[in-house]
Amino acid sequence: MIGRLVLIGLAIAATPALGDESATLTLKIENLSAKGGDLRCGVYDQASFVVRGSKPVLGKIVAAKPGAMSVVFEGLKPGEYGVKCYQDENRNGHLDMGMMGMMPQEPYGMSNDAKAQMSGPPWDEAHFALKLGAATITIHLH
Repeated sequence: MIGRLVLIGLAIAATPALGDESATLTLKIENLSAKGGDLRCGVYDQASFVVRGSKPVLGKIVAAKPGAMSVVFEGLKPGEYGVKCYQDENRNGHLDMGMMGMMPQEPYGMSNDAKAQMSGPPWDEAHFALKLGAATITIHLH
């Protein structure tokens, strides 16, 4: 009986923990305005990144603070991702657009500080590889 318990204990110890299979991504967001509101950030795979209004793989909404702040995403699978963030200054749940729906009226940014294009987000400029463990990227809102 004791021998069987020792074998079970060794088998459990040799099994990798679930946390070892995931990554943690920290976003350092800079240039938040003093207008407050919410900071909305989403981590997207390629299919969801290029479609306006699609849901992120993981998303977070936190109270916006002027200047800079960090947002942490845990439990991501390693892979290729792109990040979109915006400061929802009026807390209406979407990025306000002007000029026929083409120009953002609230601060926004993407991974690799990729610039938005009229035809949609530039995956080739915004994506990055996320590996096991922890990673940090910086996004400047404009």
